Amino acid sequence: MRHRKTALILSTALLALPGFAHADEAPTEVIVSITRETLPVSKVGQSVDVLTDTDIKAYQSLFVADLLTRTTDLSLARNGSPGSATTASIRGAGTDHTLYMLDGVRLNDPSQVGGGTNLGLVSTDDAARIEVLRGPLSTLWGSGAMGGVVSLTSRTPTRPLEGDLRVEGFDEYGSARAGIGGKLGGLTWHMSGSTYNDRGVSAFAGGTEKDGFTQTTLNGKLRYDFNEALSLQAFSTTSHSRTDFDGYNPQPPYDFTDTGDFGKNDTTLSVIALSHRFTKGEQVLSVSVTDNDSDNYNPDHTPNFIANGHIEAADYHISYRLSDATRLLGGLSYERDTMRVAYPASWDPNPVPLRAASTLSSVYGQVTHDFGPLDVALSARHDDASSFGANDIAQVTVNAPLGNHLRFHASAGQGVKLPSLYQLYSDYGTASLIEEKSITLDGGVDYGFDGGLLSVSLFTRSVRDQIDFVYDGCRSDQPYGCYGNIGRAETRGVELELSKDLTDSLHLRGNYSFLHARDGNGGLLPRRPDQMGSIDLTWTATEKLNLGLGLRHVGEGLDTAFTGMLKAYDLADLRADYALNDALSLYGRIENAGDTRYQTAGGYGQTGRRVWLGIHARLF
Repeated sequence: MRHRKTALILSTALLALPGFAHADEAPTEVIVSITRETLPVSKVGQSVDVLTDTDIKAYQSLFVADLLTRTTDLSLARNGSPGSATTASIRGAGTDHTLYMLDGVRLNDPSQVGGGTNLGLVSTDDAARIEVLRGPLSTLWGSGAMGGVVSLTSRTPTRPLEGDLRVEGFDEYGSARAGIGGKLGGLTWHMSGSTYNDRGVSAFAGGTEKDGFTQTTLNGKLRYDFNEALSLQAFSTTSHSRTDFDGYNPQPPYDFTDTGDFGKNDTTLSVIALSHRFTKGEQVLSVSVTDNDSDNYNPDHTPNFIANGHIEAADYHISYRLSDATRLLGGLSYERDTMRVAYPASWDPNPVPLRAASTLSSVYGQVTHDFGPLDVALSARHDDASSFGANDIAQVTVNAPLGNHLRFHASAGQGVKLPSLYQLYSDYGTASLIEEKSITLDGGVDYGFDGGLLSVSLFTRSVRDQIDFVYDGCRSDQPYGCYGNIGRAETRGVELELSKDLTDSLHLRGNYSFLHARDGNGGLLPRRPDQMGSIDLTWTATEKLNLGLGLRHVGEGLDTAFTGMLKAYDLADLRADYALNDALSLYGRIENAGDTRYQTAGGYGQTGRRVWLGIHARLF
């Protein structure tokens, strides 16, 4: 599809922007997105994956979606080559049931059908850390966090002056990235930019026409510490993308085929943050504005879809240590979403756009108490939405060591996903929709041993009032269907994780998951593989040479009720990095080394074997 988004966010936030919390200086296991406070993983009562700056550089992936496939129990559906519409499911949850954030700012687009995030356009670019929470955390982060939370933290300089340049590619695809920044006294600043060009493959699996993708991104970040208690922060990122895609034949038999459709996307996100720290805690006041424009075009360059999504939000957050054993946090938030959509056509090139808006006011809080070695956190949230009224949810998490090597963690919580403006008020909308709700129970045990960690987790989730597209019960002016609260879904699964230093120079990281995902009638949920697993080996061959091998297995799963099953597939990746000196290194990778032909969405092609060669220069 062709999309064009513009986002402007003005935030005055401390905890809402973990990217400014000196993430580069934090220990590997520390996370910042779980409970809106800095905690080691060993103190969190839910399952979490953390990809550090070292991991991101080692894996060499250019897009967040590809990095996320290395985490546990996450499946990906991509409608073609890089840049195309991409969604992810955590633990079999709906694709709009995961909340994505960059430096604490939601990456939602209100003009999308589900109001979610197109992962196909989210690059790793300036990311220094990615944290993935499996399970709900709607009590603290609100709508959309009923299946999981993915938090990206951007890079923060730590030296007076630092900069780098990366150039990579091969044949018909390539990328270049550059950054410069520094930390001097109370001032920390960073600027970076990137460009990506890919001739791609045909989005239509049986096609021959290549659907390309280009993207240019600029980022800027600024922080000034007036003293130890008060900081002013600013962040801005802007990107321009063009994505080619295939569509349906305008002539009989109206089948999916090669076409010249394309899309453009312009995204700008800006943040200003004021942070105040005091002896027993810190507080946050934030104001944000997000604007998203989306356009789709026909092969003759005439538009067929134009949309604008706009978000204005305010948030106050405070954390307070009541005693050595008890911590409190809470906040107030307000959000106003607006949407404008239009469908130009040859017989009506300038249609009157449909306009809609909704507001949401929320209050949330959490109390955490340490009962000796046992940590218990209880959180709750109250939402009041103009579209459906009031809603209350709660969650409890437990974390406890069981001896010197074992840790037990468990949680029971409710999640919530509000209906999007498109689902409510578009031509296919139903204004009487209510929120989707879920109840999740999960538990797990971590076993630490010499040079390694083994984890086993189990979960079950029930979703009610699930929003889906239906053909019955619609208004008389909706002959082609509408959205309704008709669905129920049940998912349960088992997750296995292992990390182990096999030798001083060889590290193993792997996971495997089994998923049972069914709708209310017992049928398979679409695009939820029954099994998934990955293994990654990293070998420090010499002081200068690092080698890596990644293996991934995805089991079979239903595509849709109309298109049948998706076949299981296996992928292998190879990578290498060689340091010529302290300032210059060469690196490369082979993606899909076995040239596997596979599909993550029925009828859509995926890239085959690709070779990437790159050079990384540290300028300062």
